[in-house]
Amino acid sequence: MGVSVLYSAIPPGSTLYARLQSQKALSILVVSLFPYGCGIFRFFEIDPEEINEIFEDVIETHQETFGSELEADRVIAQLRSELRLTRQAYPGIEDRRASLEKTSVEIEKRLSQELSRRKFANADEIVEKLMFGDRILAPMLSTEESLGLISRELVSEGASIFRQIDPETLFARDESCFEDFEGWRNLYLLAAEKNEEILVAVA
Repeated sequence: MGVSVLYSAIPPGSTLYARLQSQKALSILVVSLFPYGCGIFRFFEIDPEEINEIFEDVIETHQETFGSELEADRVIAQLRSELRLTRQAYPGIEDRRASLEKTSVEIEKRLSQELSRRKFANADEIVEKLMFGDRILAPMLSTEESLGLISRELVSEGASIFRQIDPETLFARDESCFEDFEGWRNLYLLAAEKNEEILVAVA
């Protein structure tokens, strides 16, 4: 039924966000860790042995970016600190996340049909952006390397669209699609309320 698509809100006013726009090593670390555990803001809550294995793999893969082990350790410490500070400054950010677990193709199709029925111009294009973003997180990385980013403008537009749509009507006979769509819809509504953007990764 398709790939899994992962989402996590991020506050554009945070120092973490600002640093991810300009610091390649930190950005690569966030992109690499994004699919693990229960979201980037909870990454350090997973098993310490697994954390070490993931870091070893990431550092080995991106050795030219991290350089020495000491430099890699420094960037990891910075990430840990930034995640903690962001969680303190934006309560609940770690829980503003969603995933479409192999339901993305079906959800994209049904949502496109629904928007077409409601006479939205370019319904397919709107839904594609809602699913995969209208920007990328780190301008210094290629589109393939970076995470997708759903801008504040698109979060607001998406929330406005989702307020008009009843998940039960759209996915009456498909429980997995219903649950994923509802979680995704709720993330848009919450992020719009908090003026946050949303990170996107295809896993």
